[in-house]
Amino acid sequence: MSRLQPPHTTPLDDAPATAASAAMAIAGRLDALQPPAGRAFLRIEARLEQADAMAWLRSAPAGSRRYFRDRQGRLELAGIGIAAEEELGAHAAWAQHDAPGATGTAAAWFVAMPFDRARPRDREWTSFGMGGCVLPEVELRRTGDAATLCVHVTASTDRAALRASLEALARPADACVVEPALVREDDVGDEERWMRAVESALARIRSGEFRKLVLARRRRYRASAALEPVGILARLGARESRGFRFLVEAAPGRSFLGVTPERLVSRAGANARSEAVAGTRPRGVDAAADRLLGESLQASTKDRAEHELVVERVRDALAGCAATIRTDAQPRLLRLAYVQHLQTRVHAALRAGVGDAELVAALHPTPAVAGAPVAAATEALRALEPFDRGLYAGPVGVVSRDGAEIAVAIRSALVVGDVLTAFAGAGIVDGSDPAEEWRETGHKLLAFEGLAR
Repeated sequence: MSRLQPPHTTPLDDAPATAASAAMAIAGRLDALQPPAGRAFLRIEARLEQADAMAWLRSAPAGSRRYFRDRQGRLELAGIGIAAEEELGAHAAWAQHDAPGATGTAAAWFVAMPFDRARPRDREWTSFGMGGCVLPEVELRRTGDAATLCVHVTASTDRAALRASLEALARPADACVVEPALVREDDVGDEERWMRAVESALARIRSGEFRKLVLARRRRYRASAALEPVGILARLGARESRGFRFLVEAAPGRSFLGVTPERLVSRAGANARSEAVAGTRPRGVDAAADRLLGESLQASTKDRAEHELVVERVRDALAGCAATIRTDAQPRLLRLAYVQHLQTRVHAALRAGVGDAELVAALHPTPAVAGAPVAAATEALRALEPFDRGLYAGPVGVVSRDGAEIAVAIRSALVVGDVLTAFAGAGIVDGSDPAEEWRETGHKLLAFEGLAR
């Protein structure tokens, strides 16, 4: 992550502490703080001996929890509460004037944006708003082996409520948590509707209107009791170790989470990375079968053509932001727990002044989640898909002044009370077989099938 310095950073004693003792120490400092003015914030920070971010987040009050972990597991951020909320790009105004001598870890903002902002929100998504950047009131961060706990205080912070949250975090969490059983609901009729949508998409592709359309479907599961989203995310992460993990909680009992394989953009200073992830096969039952499936994917004319659409779009999108671009000569296999994909990486040296908002606007959505041409495909999906995707397939991650890591929120689910709605999509191109595409989405949903008992 970046080294963004907030306007005022107040470190505590430099000796590492437990999360509980650090929370109490920070709570004790709140009354003595002078309130910041305007769009400034105060940051109080303590180093931790160690950090179990998932356990810490699970012990936090429900309602506004957030989480992000990068693909390698080196960067992990958990947050509760909202100190400030802005549109992506506008958040940078909160850090334009650093105080002399400021020290501490750079402030990071959580990002979560809808797939299609122009589509009216279904009722189940309205509490998530239109997305943007959130600076959490309380943040636990782990970078490699180093961990910190901090709070962000603005002019509008309710310090009594913040102190209560810190005191709650200092109490030990219940170590024995029973996960309720999750059962798939009857989806009779979904396959027939899917086939009709695919045939409609294929007709429009054959007419030359589109080169590709990505159709999403849903699968619902119901539990015997209210679902705990942090526990669900931990179980998903245990099954799929190679993805970006994320959680966005809009209200108690209402959250969006997943483990996605796809990066939208990563930025370190003036260097950016993106990638094309398209073309899918299941994993094999043994090493020999797995190798054959991977080889068939790499040799598939249809899948290579679908993949190249995404590569072209990513390269063209970055061309408007970059001085130079490098692309892998050939796609590689990205092997995940249940499926494998074609992956091509794209590196860019950015022009001066290009920020995260410009990068996201240029890259999202990609043909991997919308189709081609992108704008026309996104509009067509409003009629072809009988539901609002909400945050599914939208940008999700963390940003700061000097760095960003933003993924594409696929392999994800909406959790509302005791109902989990999982999403999966398939790219339809000329030559697609509707039955094969249905099976492909089934393979992508296997991570959620593993949660059912």
